[in-house]
Amino acid sequence: MSGSSHLSRIETQWSVVKDAHGSRVNEPALCKLLETYGPAIKRYLMASMRNDDAVAEVFQEFALKLVRGDFRIADQTKGQFRKLIKTALYRLMIDYYRRSQRDVRFGSGNQVEDVHAASIDNDSKESNFTIAWRSTLLETAWNRLQRLQLQTAKPYYDALKSRVDNPDMTTKQLYEHLQELSDEMPKESAFRVFLHRARKRFAAILLELVSESIDNPSTEDVEMELIELGLHHFCKPMLDR
Repeated sequence: MSGSSHLSRIETQWSVVKDAHGSRVNEPALCKLLETYGPAIKRYLMASMRNDDAVAEVFQEFALKLVRGDFRIADQTKGQFRKLIKTALYRLMIDYYRRSQRDVRFGSGNQVEDVHAASIDNDSKESNFTIAWRSTLLETAWNRLQRLQLQTAKPYYDALKSRVDNPDMTTKQLYEHLQELSDEMPKESAFRVFLHRARKRFAAILLELVSESIDNPSTEDVEMELIELGLHHFCKPMLDR
């Protein structure tokens, strides 16, 4: 029988966990664990990373950890096995992002729109809270960006919000649209750079909000929270700074 499609719905089979992490490698038990948790893990990774190659790499590393016996520390008296799995996945994703040498083109595409449309597993009470919290963070970030616009007289909010609200417009069409609404826009030759800066401002605000929500946050704590919220890919360029 294949595993549930959601980590939050899987009931830990402690006898299988114990068999898989005995003194010798128990291949049938290991296969059973992968059969049970594999589909949910892949779905969870895809919701967080949204990249097939990244998911495949991180899943392979997770499977290696499982075969290597890294989860033998699991203790039925200390909580659910899936929580141990989620912690391991957080760390594997963070490690992947840290070592990745890919060029993150922060100023291209409609990445702010991607942030709002990102998929999160919403089939548990915990994830429902995550969705609500993420929505609150985004709303607060937009409000802060709007205040920054008023303070600096630079139309960061207007430019970025219009980019999100009009995803099918080319940059030139967007500029012409904004020119009709405001006289404060930079010259057309500088608009693309200005939009890039507006995205950076928004990402910096999100990063600040997440850091403020954690007591004495370490860099790893912030990264784990961003991954859980589906915001890591957007804030990563600011983290790298």
